[in-house]
Amino acid sequence: MLRSSLMVFLFLLAERIGHVYGSAGNFWTYRGTLGPDHWHLDYPHCGGIKQSPISIDTNQVVVDTARLRPFVFEGYDDVRDINVTLENNGHTVQVDLNQKLSTVSGGGMRGTYIAQQYHFHWGSVDSRGSEHDINGVHYPMEMHIVHYNNIYANISEAMDKPEGLAVLGFFFEVKRYNPHFENIIFNFDRIRYRNLHTEIKNIPLIDLIPSSLTSYYRYLGSLTTPPCYESVVWTLFNQTIEIAEEQLEQFRKAIFNNDESDGGVSMDISDDFRPPQCLFHRKVYASHEALKFNPNPVYQPEVRNQNVNDGSHGNRLKLTLSILFYCVITNFVL
Repeated sequence: MLRSSLMVFLFLLAERIGHVYGSAGNFWTYRGTLGPDHWHLDYPHCGGIKQSPISIDTNQVVVDTARLRPFVFEGYDDVRDINVTLENNGHTVQVDLNQKLSTVSGGGMRGTYIAQQYHFHWGSVDSRGSEHDINGVHYPMEMHIVHYNNIYANISEAMDKPEGLAVLGFFFEVKRYNPHFENIIFNFDRIRYRNLHTEIKNIPLIDLIPSSLTSYYRYLGSLTTPPCYESVVWTLFNQTIEIAEEQLEQFRKAIFNNDESDGGVSMDISDDFRPPQCLFHRKVYASHEALKFNPNPVYQPEVRNQNVNDGSHGNRLKLTLSILFYCVITNFVL
């Protein structure tokens, strides 16, 4: 009886929200009435039960050393003199790999995946920015290298297929200057506004990622942006990428989500992350025993630039708490 009443309550609540916030016109943002808590109204997959990102509780992960073996990277060290496309799509900074030269296999994945693009999610302060978190701790930035299964002709065909995509996720820590990202940051002036893009020299992917890639978490989830297809094999690496504070500040201050012709005050893209979604009955796996009992490194961000009047952060916190409440209730019902 109690479970039935809860189901009715959740249904009526969803209906009420739908009447108030529906008809978003298939346009989405990270804030306000077109933000993450309303995406499902125009993109139904965003309300699914295998959504991303998630919060990883290391005490609950399942260690699977037999299946989660080392990865095999091909073309990640390619140094050919070719161009890639750096763009501001209004939601993130993205690098499109125009020639599909890099692949990844192994690591417990079923098949070979072709690298299509990589992009970033970052916060306006060091204490937030990553989409995923480890034991409730967020990193200031997270990079995703997006691949599609080579049994499909292209990423569009693979995007909505089960395990059609594989995303490698990397967390950033504010430490030393990282010269490998300078060619991206140096060209931010060319993509300052939404829908601007420019050609830059290829950066070997191996230069952008950590040297040790054997310790990682694995789960099945979704795209973290609309249309939120539940087609992604997620890998989140434990070793972080270092970046200097001044480099991170360029992401925060030099990239805007409005068109150059819009006029008025430019709005930076910072805080372009979706809050953690319910895990439901999914399992998170770890490639090494240490990731369950003693995950390393344990990141404790030093808050250098916290704005105590940041209303956007308050709204995001309320949204996160609402999602956690929803997860608890629906897990009980299901």
